[in-house]
Amino acid sequence: MSVQKLTRIALLSAILYVSKVILDFLPNVELVSLFVILFSLVFGRETLLIVTVFNLFQIIQWGLGTWTISYLYVWPLLCLLTLLLKKIIKEEFIIWSIFSGCFGLIFGSLFALVYIPVDPAYALSYWISGLPWDVWHAVWNFVLMLTLGKPLYKLLN
Repeated sequence: MSVQKLTRIALLSAILYVSKVILDFLPNVELVSLFVILFSLVFGRETLLIVTVFNLFQIIQWGLGTWTISYLYVWPLLCLLTLLLKKIIKEEFIIWSIFSGCFGLIFGSLFALVYIPVDPAYALSYWISGLPWDVWHAVWNFVLMLTLGKPLYKLLN
């Protein structure tokens, strides 16, 4: 792996981490979804490495927990879905905004999956109790992608 690629992975991972920390005071408002989608569009599969390093930063800061398991599949899933849809959606940022909003809406259900082996009833109640926050997450993901998606995409290119 080239020094340029390693540096880009480190820098973009740090951007993910810092953007999350800066907005931590606002529940379910984050730029990580926006950046993962944009990084996937611009840097392709390299984004899987970026989210892996981001996850490592999160574990270093917060330690291990059930959320750790969820992060290990949630962010790579967003990356992979983006890569699959990239050729279909192209640069239609209204559609990427809807996609990002939908991801925010299912975010809680993806986190609830980790609880199914332990107690399916708890997983269901966890997901249902978080639905209002998932709606809030969806709205902000949509708004952030709609307003920042295209300009940041052009900047990254």
